[in-house]
Amino acid sequence: MHDEQLQRKQIKAGHYAQQPERFTLLEIKLQMRSTHGTRLISYQGGSWHCTCDFYRERGTCSHIMAAERLLGPLAPAPIDSSSRAESHDSER
Repeated sequence: MHDEQLQRKQIKAGHYAQQPERFTLLEIKLQMRSTHGTRLISYQGGSWHCTCDFYRERGTCSHIMAAERLLGPLAPAPIDSSSRAESHDSER
């Protein structure tokens, strides 16, 4: 009986995994060994952060881009001010 229950849970997990829209990434912390050292990448409160110099200068970097690719459909969509303004205008 226990094996049947576990098998049903595995089938259910397969269905959930095919529906990434059910999931929302709230926060994540990653450590990455890059060419120039170890980087800490995080996502929290709707924003990505990285410890590299390029991120400090530009607000994004290859480390964040790689993390987004690894996360695939779970990666949060970038929020830019123009899309926020458009959605706000359409609500009026």
